[in-house]
Amino acid sequence: MLLATWLGLFFIKGCLAVFVEVTPKEVLALPYQNVTFLCKVAVPIQYCRMEVPGMTPLNLKPNSPPYQGVGYHGSGLQAGQCGITIDNVKDVNNGIIKCTLGVTTEPQESSAIMHLVVAKPPRSPELEILQNSDYWAYKVGDVIHATCTVRDGRPVANLSWYLDDELLPNSVLSPPMIISGTQEELQTVYQNLTKKLQSTDNGRSLKCVSNHPAITSNNFAYRQLNVTYPPIPQSNPIDKFGYILGKDGIISLIVEANPKPHLEWIIRDQVIKAGGHDSTGRIKAEELRDLGRGLYEAVLIIADIQKHDTETQYILKVYNDMGNYDYVILISTSAEPEDLELGVLSIIGIVIAVLILLLIVFLVIFARVTGRWCFSGAGVRNRHMGESSDTESVEVRPKNLLVLPNLNFASLFKKKDKPLEDEERPKSAETVETKIPLDETDKTQDGKEGIVYAELDLVNPNLKPLVKNYDDKTEYAEIVYAQKDNDEAEKNDNKA
Repeated sequence: MLLATWLGLFFIKGCLAVFVEVTPKEVLALPYQNVTFLCKVAVPIQYCRMEVPGMTPLNLKPNSPPYQGVGYHGSGLQAGQCGITIDNVKDVNNGIIKCTLGVTTEPQESSAIMHLVVAKPPRSPELEILQNSDYWAYKVGDVIHATCTVRDGRPVANLSWYLDDELLPNSVLSPPMIISGTQEELQTVYQNLTKKLQSTDNGRSLKCVSNHPAITSNNFAYRQLNVTYPPIPQSNPIDKFGYILGKDGIISLIVEANPKPHLEWIIRDQVIKAGGHDSTGRIKAEELRDLGRGLYEAVLIIADIQKHDTETQYILKVYNDMGNYDYVILISTSAEPEDLELGVLSIIGIVIAVLILLLIVFLVIFARVTGRWCFSGAGVRNRHMGESSDTESVEVRPKNLLVLPNLNFASLFKKKDKPLEDEERPKSAETVETKIPLDETDKTQDGKEGIVYAELDLVNPNLKPLVKNYDDKTEYAEIVYAQKDNDEAEKNDNKA
């Protein structure tokens, strides 16, 4: 019965209470910063009470002096505003702040809550890497599993992963996991990394960085990676230029390997170890120079370079516990050629230009052969010339008119099929047939023009026309008289 009464009173109070607007609802502040909250209603209020963690409840009034760094904030009780200003917040002030307002028109109090988060720096990051061996050494291709943990931060810290200064992508990271504590709202976060190692990872630092508003130092943990691999190959032979006969020369080559390799020079069947000389004393092999992060420089000094030195192969044998590789070096007195570096766009442009040129050549050949486009007239003339045989079409033109022959280059490469009777006819007896029109009255019975065909011997000086019937016609040359000649003849007759 008592429980039902309390529930009924709570329900009535919730229904009759005036709505309280809060600004802001949550604030994140660093220690010793100032914060301000404001609760307000639409009607005047009688009093304003604030409950702040780490302090006793305070009855705030306008124009009242601050108490322990806490004072009233707002436009007054008559405006329905109940606010608070806290100077120099401390860690004990973290939590829920409650405002309670006494409204003149309501029998019960109205209240609201706000959240004050006082930032607390987390502990330093903890980085753990699954150990493959006692020496923390990995091989190229090994997959490492690392975990970064940042404990007891308020709010929770954000994590970032780096290889030296290179930010690692999310593709090698798992989603961060957050564990909330039961005391002081402290939170712990951890995240896993899975990465396949490469030779370029050797000597680099894997770092986990904690990002938090209250952190000022010790916000990262790192571990330097030791990735072992054999000497990395280079394209053989390796050409070196610019040597001068009669002067000293230096052969320098940078190799990459881990752990530190050993070297030997093989020159004309002689083996020269680091720090040694050849049998003549002119050639000396320097000790391997460590450049850091798996890079080493091998140096060979040749005194008084001779011509046969430029005709010799210099073999540098580099080896360590992971493997070995032989680098073949050639030296020359020629100047180093300029590198022709073509970008991808340049290469694509050249290929497209060549294809366009080939397409144009193909279209020109196609049009020339088929007699299309600008070659259409030439194609027709070429076909007419190709169809002609021993006979020609004769046209009488004025003497002062220059006529150029119609050349057909395609016919030069085309083998012409001649009739059998043309092959059997002697070349000395070539004939030309001439169509000679008769009088208009001489017509055949079926209405055809009376035309006789005469065959002329082009070799025999005694030309004798051979008259043939219409049905016995062959190829012929038609003699056409120009109209200009006829007009001149008529003028001469009129003068006579």
